Amino acid sequence: MNWRAAWWALDGSDPSLAAVTVGEGPGLKLPLLNEALARPGGAMTAWTVVADDDVRFIRGDVVRFVRRAERAGFDLAQPARARGTHLSHGITAALRFSRARETTFVESGPLWTVGPRFRDRVLPFPAERGMGWGVEIDWYDLRGEGCRLGVVDDVQIEHLGRTAEHYNDTEIRRQVLEELDAHGHPRWAGMRETIAVWRPWQRMPPWSHA
Repeated sequence: MNWRAAWWALDGSDPSLAAVTVGEGPGLKLPLLNEALARPGGAMTAWTVVADDDVRFIRGDVVRFVRRAERAGFDLAQPARARGTHLSHGITAALRFSRARETTFVESGPLWTVGPRFRDRVLPFPAERGMGWGVEIDWYDLRGEGCRLGVVDDVQIEHLGRTAEHYNDTEIRRQVLEELDAHGHPRWAGMRETIAVWRPWQRMPPWSHA
């Protein structure tokens, strides 16, 4: 793959990453990601991968992840969380005997990808969502327009940090819960579902025949 990298340094750039660092300085996550994408060197490609700096691959790598997401026909996808590691949503935990799953949910961190069909609907990010909380609600709604969401189980990661480790999430959490209530999905009810599973012995995902 012809990769183009664009990193944003929150606390000052590392000289060893100067060639791929497009900006530096503090701020909220989504506005800074928009800024990075808008800078020279940060232009979006067919598949755009967004990653935090505290993620580690336990199984596979980013190339395998994107290739699997593309073969599965996903528009928005994330790698599974390795079992036994920290997670915020149970649906993201790696499922045994699964290559990938079509789901109703993709988490906005710590790593995910968007493909060419819906790239322009997802990017640039809604800056008003600040640190990214609740953007999964927007992505859930895109399913009604044909956007296919999924979790790639045969690529697995560990999130080395913790959600809201460096900021107070009390007010943000309250706002998201209110939005979920208004959306008819209190506390994410009905929004985190597995629709179908692509088993290792199946040559193609079952939804490709639907």
